[in-house]
Amino acid sequence: MSAALEGAGAAAGIPQRFEEHGAGAPFGAAQGGTQAAEAGANNSDVINVHLTFVEPRPRATSGLSSAAPDRDPCYTAPMADTPVHVQSALARALDDAAQIVEGEPATYIPELANAPLDATAAAAQLVDGSLYQVGDVDHQFTLQSSAKLVTLIGLLEEQGSEAVFSKVGQEPSGSSFASLARLDQHGTLPANPLINAGAIALCGMLRGNLEDRLAWLDGWIAKLYGAELNVNQRVWASERRTGDRNRSIAYLLKSSGIVSGDVEQMLELYFSLCSYEATVSHASRLAAILASGGVAPDGKRVISLKTVRQVTALMATCGMYDESGAHLARTGLPAKSGVSGVIVAVATGRAGLAVFSPRLNTKGSSVRGHAMLRMLSDQLDWHMAAPVS
Repeated sequence: MSAALEGAGAAAGIPQRFEEHGAGAPFGAAQGGTQAAEAGANNSDVINVHLTFVEPRPRATSGLSSAAPDRDPCYTAPMADTPVHVQSALARALDDAAQIVEGEPATYIPELANAPLDATAAAAQLVDGSLYQVGDVDHQFTLQSSAKLVTLIGLLEEQGSEAVFSKVGQEPSGSSFASLARLDQHGTLPANPLINAGAIALCGMLRGNLEDRLAWLDGWIAKLYGAELNVNQRVWASERRTGDRNRSIAYLLKSSGIVSGDVEQMLELYFSLCSYEATVSHASRLAAILASGGVAPDGKRVISLKTVRQVTALMATCGMYDESGAHLARTGLPAKSGVSGVIVAVATGRAGLAVFSPRLNTKGSSVRGHAMLRMLSDQLDWHMAAPVS
């Protein structure tokens, strides 16, 4: 960062929003040019950081006293959410995670198996509007199950919690995301809206003809991600061709009266939802809206606080499927994964996070993504149970 930028931030007394361009440069050394993205595609050790100088929105105060109570002498206060701290934490997390070689891309959706194995990126969008990102930040991936948040949020806003939770439960499933056995053994009401059965049931709640419902998805995608995202047609076709398990789930839901109407149209919506294409900056914006209580980075309210509370709670208990408890205990960050390798996470009152790498564990979530979230939680002390200084 130049002395001029650093001085401007100090004079204003607020953190500055910036994105740094430069491949392989030490953090803080501003370089021009856009060659970083191309370099990063071939070198997993290169850290690409985009730098744009923009003043963030003033951060709201909590109204709490700043006086620290008596604390254990071993207690370490949270690191300040300053540009240098957040950016360096992202860079260190990415650098460490890039050394991990375990995990493979999803192969049951054939097009996802073609993902560049070492593509890795992370973004943090603070509640003051500041955006920090590192790695292959221009790489686009499909949102997959992280987009289940879109239908959940949109329907809670438009139809209300009573209608939504008449079609899906609010409990962890304890099973894999595409389990048929759970529906058969425990009743056909999906355990929660973030497993496949729950998301398909919510797609069945959308109103109008197929075109109207696809337009509804486009509208809520744009509202939450801040851009008009495109559906990756190859991934959509691949999902549609190999989606027999999801078809089985949908027909089982219809046979029990959870959904009605044309099952194939319902699945068209579901496969489209999972196939929207985004970058880590897009994905972090949705998480930032949740982190800021429903307010977008530009300061405009997008969703209600009631919806934020319900969605974030479900992310905490159900968002990582049958590893939700272990993830939450370790990071303290409510999160939602997708089998493309994306994980979005919420540091309430602090930031929305998005991490990406297509190397998956046996539960279907990103190995490097998990590692980055663990490191960010530790370095920035963003665990939800950490005491407030």
